[in-house]
Amino acid sequence: MKILTLNINSIRAHAESFIDILCAGTYDTILVQELKVETALFPHNLFDEYGYNIRVFGQKSWNGVAVFSKYSIEDVTCGMPGYSDVNARFIECVIDGRVRIINTYMPNGDTVDSPKFPYKLEWMRAFTNYITPLLNSPEPVVIAGDFNVALTDRDVWKPANYVGIAIAAPAAREIMQSWIDTGWCDEWRTRHPDDVDYTWYGYRGGDTVGKKMGLRLDYFLTNRAAHDMVTSCEIDLAPRLAAKPTDHTGLALTLD
Repeated sequence: MKILTLNINSIRAHAESFIDILCAGTYDTILVQELKVETALFPHNLFDEYGYNIRVFGQKSWNGVAVFSKYSIEDVTCGMPGYSDVNARFIECVIDGRVRIINTYMPNGDTVDSPKFPYKLEWMRAFTNYITPLLNSPEPVVIAGDFNVALTDRDVWKPANYVGIAIAAPAAREIMQSWIDTGWCDEWRTRHPDDVDYTWYGYRGGDTVGKKMGLRLDYFLTNRAAHDMVTSCEIDLAPRLAAKPTDHTGLALTLD
């Protein structure tokens, strides 16, 4: 199973480049974040012909997550159980009866003195509570998406520029690090312990990709059962290099 996670930064604005990904057929399962369209208005007609089952949890103008898969998509949950949230940031499902997937678009939080920052931390703490029982489950569990956290300074092209910014805030990093400390595996970092690479590149600043002016914000975390199935985890630059690109690269996970 080859899984891609991708923040599309508006599925309608970047439909053409997303269709290119579907047509290529490289990935049998694609997890998408930041749809920026409500569920009822999701443009299924643009994508139905490419052989993917689709499940959507959308929101007007903001947020939104979706799962595309050539396998069956079952046991779908929209919204984090046990946490009341007006934002569409969480969709969970079982792919092909084999792997449980949590696709998430975590809050950005803006700056540490913003009223959005406490919500970011509250959401992440609720997420901690939700995923803790899943770590030792015999069922393979894969958590993926745009976490909006650059876990360490290695994951930030210029750390001095992000002092006071929520995505690099110590409080957010500590919560995410606690997931890894308890046993969730950061698959890309595990396989690339010394690499400096990123999954987000802004549109400003010219060739930010070529200049390596980026952040690592997108992750695959696996529980112990899923980790034993992983054969690779690689950054896919193609979505960021498209003619009309999103501001994120893809991140690809291969399961045996």
